[in-house]
Amino acid sequence: VSNHGGRQLDGVRASLHALPEVLAGAAGKAPVLLDGGIRRGADVAKAIALGAQGVLLGRATLFGAMGGGFEGVDRALDILRDELHRTLQLCGLSDVRQLSPDILRNYPLNTIRSSI
Repeated sequence: VSNHGGRQLDGVRASLHALPEVLAGAAGKAPVLLDGGIRRGADVAKAIALGAQGVLLGRATLFGAMGGGFEGVDRALDILRDELHRTLQLCGLSDVRQLSPDILRNYPLNTIRSSI
């Protein structure tokens, strides 16, 4: 699921908001990955909690590369991994496989504040 960071067509829905429809369409026949707007580990947790099997990263790794080459990319990924781990801990979880929609507040999806 991708809106290419919203830069290709201004005003399109956030990838996170389209995720439920894509999951329903895939009906378990194909893995669904979310791309676009992943800025923090909490964004990764939200996507997985809502059903994505994984996320794709662009900006974080590019910023890491610009700031420190290959080591910068590694550091950017370490930061996201640490943030995801901390998010899990704050939710009382120890593994991403424990994430589910139940951990998110029950707001209509279009009101979830996210950078996705």
